[in-house]
Amino acid sequence: MKIQNNMALKEWAVVCKALEEGKQTILLRKGGIQEEGGEFKPEHPEFFLYPTFEHETPAAIKSDWRPRLAAIEKENKDPKRIHFRLYAEVERVEKVTDWEFGKKLIPFTVMSDEAVEKRFNYGDWPGFYVFIVRVHTLPVPMDLPLKPSYEGCKSWVPLETSMFTAGSMTVIPEGAWPYTRDKISKVLRGA
Repeated sequence: MKIQNNMALKEWAVVCKALEEGKQTILLRKGGIQEEGGEFKPEHPEFFLYPTFEHETPAAIKSDWRPRLAAIEKENKDPKRIHFRLYAEVERVEKVTDWEFGKKLIPFTVMSDEAVEKRFNYGDWPGFYVFIVRVHTLPVPMDLPLKPSYEGCKSWVPLETSMFTAGSMTVIPEGAWPYTRDKISKVLRGA
């Protein structure tokens, strides 16, 4: 893990909360990703998670998480600041273009069935990229001022300030991580 970094990935605040609690270990991405030389690689293999509310709606979240949305919003919504609590390392990335495999990932996310299917079918090609991420909680949450360059519908945000990761703790303990990762890998093997 890098000692410090200035790269952040925007993600729904509710997904960030699920990652923070170890209830989710994948990200389903369609934009902000590039393929180079015919081999897919995420643009950044490590990043801070930037909680956002862009495109997040109650209907896009599983019903058991909907009652928590107001508290999650209150925890994260400050018009002048961004609250960073999580750092992620990408363990694996797969491009899934078959809906039969895509829908098998629904149990691994807090997104509703309809939201996962909508993301799969969005844009010029059916499918999405699946990131298996190892998430770490920062020892002290970091608040950065919101800058105009951070706003808008984009995935990757280069922060004007580098933040340190020293002292971060993994959300899922070392002994449990291989089991957690391998459950998702089994689904992806057939993709």
